[in-house]
Amino acid sequence: MASDEYQGVIFELLELLDSETSFTDIHFEQDAPVSIRTPAGWVKTDMVGIPCRDDIEIVLNKIDSNWQGTIANKAINRPLDLAKWRLRVNGYLADGGEKLMMTIRRLPASEPNFKDTGLPNSARLMIEIPSGLVLITGATGSGKSTTQAALIDCINESRPAHIVTIEDPIEYKFRRKKSIFSQREVGVDCASFSEGAIDAMRQRPDVIVIGEIRDKDTAETALLAAESGHLVIGTMHANTAPGAVQKALSWFAAHERDARQQTLASTLIGVISQVLVPRKDLKGYALASELMFNHKQQISKFIGKAEQMVSALERKEDGVSQTMVESMEALVKNGIVEKGAALRSLKDGQAALFDRLKGVA
Repeated sequence: MASDEYQGVIFELLELLDSETSFTDIHFEQDAPVSIRTPAGWVKTDMVGIPCRDDIEIVLNKIDSNWQGTIANKAINRPLDLAKWRLRVNGYLADGGEKLMMTIRRLPASEPNFKDTGLPNSARLMIEIPSGLVLITGATGSGKSTTQAALIDCINESRPAHIVTIEDPIEYKFRRKKSIFSQREVGVDCASFSEGAIDAMRQRPDVIVIGEIRDKDTAETALLAAESGHLVIGTMHANTAPGAVQKALSWFAAHERDARQQTLASTLIGVISQVLVPRKDLKGYALASELMFNHKQQISKFIGKAEQMVSALERKEDGVSQTMVESMEALVKNGIVEKGAALRSLKDGQAALFDRLKGVA
């Protein structure tokens, strides 16, 4: 490819990143049109020309000079800093190694503000307690990392803490306000989430942030850290707040579960479960959230009993918990999202939401 054409695609990418087009991700495939993830789904964009392999390689060279030796065995997943944006770049091979592909997640260069997340103010109560476990759960692309970063920023603004993060890759780079930071990247600064969390307990932290709890070792370390006096904030994949608790326990064998259940009951502060719903105007997404608080140990006696946890959440005896159905209902009735979009976004509770929205167009 000629030099001017080569530079052209890269400059077009920068223009797309800075445009007012509402999207979260960009998909590059050599010799194929570029697509973007919008509130309406994946669509082709004419803002960027069709890239060749060289165009994708220039970006991968920016994030990892040894990417060619790595990509044959696994995907490359690294950040790239620009003036206005921090990109999460995932490069990989497809079609039997014949095609080079790349997906880019666009994130603001600065850490998110809690007020902009769409979470209720009550969610901040979960980080006021100095030790224990806070879980943030949802599907891939539901904004878990943004919520996690916003909560971290709240701590940074309010108290002099040492915050250790273990991420893959580092999503947001935090500036010191009142807190100090040790941000560690899996595969670069530590071998895994679990090993990074074990290391963190020796680094005199007040807060340990785990980018993803996805296996027994990491879950066990998170519980140990929470039990030993640290505030642990971790994300995981689950559809509901009670479901996150059940999943955390499911990683342990039967003979271990009773002990881990007791630890979780004594350390759990709360769970935030979330879903991003396309806005009615298609200018981005609205956050629907389920908040299950345990700051008064009101859920502790039900941990391990899924139906009873759900019932306790729905009763809201603590006055601050919130179900996903209630959150979705509010978004629809306030004219922020369409009724159909809200119903399609729910994994559980569609019937209950449908009943609540009878009479809403």
